[in-house]
Amino acid sequence: MTTTESVYKRDKLILSALWSFICGVLLASLVNIPPLVCVLGVVVALAIYYADKQIIIPLILCGLALGAFRYDIKDFHELMPAGSRGIIVSEPEHRDADTRFVVKTDTGEKVLVSADLLSEVEYGDEVSLIGKAQIVKGDYGWYLSKDDIFYTMSFAKVSVISRDHGNPVRRTLLNIKSAFVEKMRHILPEPESSLLAGLVVSGKQALSSSILSDFRRAGVVHIVVLSGYNITIIAEFFLLIFGFLGQRKAAGISALGIVLFTLMSGATATVVRAAIMVLLLLLGKVLGRSGSAPRILLFTAVLMLLENPKILVFDPSFELSFLAMLALIYGVPIVEKYLSKIPEKFGIRTLLATTLATQIVVLPFLLYNMGNFSTVFLLSNLLILLVIPFTMLIGFVATLLASISSVLAWPLAFLSHILLGWILFVANFLGNLPFAMIQIENFPLWGTLVLYAGLAATVWRLSLPAQSGSSARLIASSN
Repeated sequence: MTTTESVYKRDKLILSALWSFICGVLLASLVNIPPLVCVLGVVVALAIYYADKQIIIPLILCGLALGAFRYDIKDFHELMPAGSRGIIVSEPEHRDADTRFVVKTDTGEKVLVSADLLSEVEYGDEVSLIGKAQIVKGDYGWYLSKDDIFYTMSFAKVSVISRDHGNPVRRTLLNIKSAFVEKMRHILPEPESSLLAGLVVSGKQALSSSILSDFRRAGVVHIVVLSGYNITIIAEFFLLIFGFLGQRKAAGISALGIVLFTLMSGATATVVRAAIMVLLLLLGKVLGRSGSAPRILLFTAVLMLLENPKILVFDPSFELSFLAMLALIYGVPIVEKYLSKIPEKFGIRTLLATTLATQIVVLPFLLYNMGNFSTVFLLSNLLILLVIPFTMLIGFVATLLASISSVLAWPLAFLSHILLGWILFVANFLGNLPFAMIQIENFPLWGTLVLYAGLAATVWRLSLPAQSGSSARLIASSN
């Protein structure tokens, strides 16, 4: 067997194992598969292997069984009554009318608590709860169960018993984040300060429901979903600043910065996906090896499912993130071929291709899950995304300077205010046009599957060969 044949066979086995594991998780998410059946699947796989030394079929059976078994382990939970006191284990989220946070009670159960908007609670506080805990059912119950949350408590009365019980590293990071956001509010008025916080460190939870509604209708809500773009900026920033230490040390510092930012931001599926992919690229850079974007994406998915298999079916942000990445890898090269007459200046062609490809790929998902889509997304993305990098950079530097002197920060804060105002204006104007959003109620699952089957066939026929060595910006820029 030649070296090329050996490498091809090895890659085929690895891909078969990874894909079968994902399929096993998917199957167990939809159908109850007892652990004993999973064990039996492994036994059958081993028997087939020892009988005729075939490896591909036993490998696939093992992957399916292990994927289903991992889901069974995650899904196993003996429900206990929710206690009346516990520790806040999430960053409190201040919404328009209430404050939401997760409490791990003294019985070990997690409760999603909705309390008064002015509740002065922090991550790591020990609190007592007065309210009725209810078991969550239906689709929302499945969604919360991925985070081991099985109870909600609305209109709870919360009293702080003591503080500083959380993870000290995460608590410190959240304090830094809070101080950073406070500086933004000091140099910028609302809603510009909240938008900058959402772009840089807080995500969409920093914005009011009315502004989020404008962003959704304009098709640009993805700009305030912490994503690969933020991760890429952090990686490049540390590589640039610490490049004088050598490639390995700079990459190590960059990796640490990515991990800390991921923890600080709440480790959402989108950020975790981007962080893993960029970390893998950094590792490849240190080892002097390039990576195939599709394979890195697949390996990232398996790592995330090993940690939490329920996100495959019950976390829309995980699904959207990977669909958007598939659009970048396979869709953008196809769309760019048909935009050859569009000038490349300022990256307009790439921006249009990225926006179109991503919207096409996520459209069936949005129709099924949300029943609507924006008709002005192309114009709004073109008008907004061109200024997003400058807005984030200028706002970030202005906030850092504000820690030294408000006078030093003022010129950049003024410029940041103009850019943020432009983003808000475009989202509000386009998002409130009568035809900005089209509603399609109860879009069927079969329709979604048919659309994706047709889309996959089209991409298979038109796509260029997958390119290896994709840049970190391509890998991590999806929302």
